[in-house]
Formats: sequence, structure tokens, C-alpha cells
Amino acid sequence: MPKRSDFLTLLCILTFMSCGIGLIDSATSYTRTADVARTQRIERPRVVDPNKPPEYFEDRSNSDDPIPGDPEEIRPLAASSFVYNLITLIGAVLMFFGRRLGFFVYVAGVLVGIIAPIALLGFSALHTSFGVFFSLIFVGLYAYSWKELR
Repeated sequence: MPKRSDFLTLLCILTFMSCGIGLIDSATSYTRTADVARTQRIERPRVVDPNKPPEYFEDRSNSDDPIPGDPEEIRPLAASSFVYNLITLIGAVLMFFGRRLGFFVYVAGVLVGIIAPIALLGFSALHTSFGVFFSLIFVGLYAYSWKELR
């Protein structure tokens, strides 16, 4: 069996870490929905001082829309995120061991991550799934390593 490239190894390890964090985050959001719903949006003035180091922002959303405050919206988003992370993790594990099936499983997980929030809550749910769009880049990077998979 040929040696796995460092590039494919790095992609898989990054996916393992991302999916692990995503699984913990989505499980926490699902089990502690009321606490997540009470999360306050932190507003900070946009004063930029060039002599000051940048500050850390606690805002998790990268848009002007806050995180959903309705537990009935948070729970299905957390469940779909858990399924997305689990499927992509399984795909990455399979690719780590050189299986082409892992690529297809990974792509299926990314499709779940895109389609499930839209099906559950509509297009407004997409702003909470930035990682899924980042995973589309990884699909291309994994496709680049296709010849290594058997």
C-alpha cells in the first residue's frame, strides 16, 4: 500500500479537529438549548485605534443577524449540525485510511450541512453554517488527492 501524502494527512487531521469541535458544539447546543437561546449579542463600538492591538470579539455570528433566540430554531439547527459533522468525520476517517468511499461520504455530509438547515428553517438558517461553506473548499482539496485513494 502506498504511503499517504502529507497533504492528505493534513487535510484529514484538520477535518478531525473541525468535526470534533463541531460535534461538541452541536451536542452542547442541542442539550442546553435554553442557555444558547439566552446568549446576548455583544455590541462594541467600531472605533479603530491603529496603536492598539486588535480585540477579541465574542460574537459568533459573522453577519448582522444574531444567533437565533428561539429554542425551536436552535434545536433543529444543532441536530443538523451534529449529523453534518458526524458524516464528514466518517468520510475523513475513511479517506485517512485511503478509501475512496470516504470522499463520497464526505461530500454527502457537506450536502447534508447545506440542505438540512434550509429544509428545516429556510434560507435564513444559512448564516449559522459558515463551516459548511468552508467544507466546500475541502471537497476540492480532497478531490485533488483522489489519486491516492483506492
